[in-house]
Amino acid sequence: MKKSESVFFQSGEIRLHAARHPGSGDRPVVVVPGITTPAGAFAVAASRLADIGSDVYVLDMRGRGLSQRVPYGSHRSGDYADDVLALVSELGLDRPLLVGHSLGARVVASARARFAGASSGVVAIDPPMSGPGRRPYPMSLDRFLSGLHEARAGHGTEQARADYPTWTDEEVRARGEWLASCDETAVVDSYAWFHLEAFEPVWQEVEPPALLLYGDHSPVVTAADAALLKQVNPRADVVAVADSGHMVPWDNLDQTVTEIATFVSRLGAST
Repeated sequence: MKKSESVFFQSGEIRLHAARHPGSGDRPVVVVPGITTPAGAFAVAASRLADIGSDVYVLDMRGRGLSQRVPYGSHRSGDYADDVLALVSELGLDRPLLVGHSLGARVVASARARFAGASSGVVAIDPPMSGPGRRPYPMSLDRFLSGLHEARAGHGTEQARADYPTWTDEEVRARGEWLASCDETAVVDSYAWFHLEAFEPVWQEVEPPALLLYGDHSPVVTAADAALLKQVNPRADVVAVADSGHMVPWDNLDQTVTEIATFVSRLGAST
């Protein structure tokens, strides 16, 4: 796996970080991971995506990794979407593909809906379907915070191995090393917005090309949820990733990369 390079940029008054993975493709890719996944913890998947993109930029969302912390009340999907658009603008990226997992899927969908011209397309992977009037997010806030506390106590790798027994040693080590960098305020605030914001109205406004990937065993996006999202935005493709729970890019990285590569291969004719 090639070593990534650090890139710092401004989003308004906030100093943010992204990890740049040099690629061999012809289109830049911007990745936004999940609620407790800093850029360093996404490195294995990013190195595979680098075979697709000219460069892959994995965002340290505000409050994670090497990015600046911000106060409570500044962690809505739209806040993070502004950061994505700032990254694209500041680095002068030419209509990159936006890829997001979990919270990141909500973020890239929001960025695409706000300013479709800044990107060539969007891939949303297992976005939280919790929201007003819907079932709660299946993982409790206490579990997220317990994981943070274990990581800060020096037990991040052991906890990651227990939580994700099918992951490779490299993936477990990356998560264990970076989890402690997540700001508790960012996690608590983001989790609250899982339940205060609905995803469907955003997805409805997403311009194609758009791809929704979901785990076939995911408790976050069920088959019924996927069908609902297809109805909400029939212009988007919807694909189940086999043998996957919510952590799709780790549970079945091969199919995830294949589906994104197939999607990218169609962008030339679509944009």
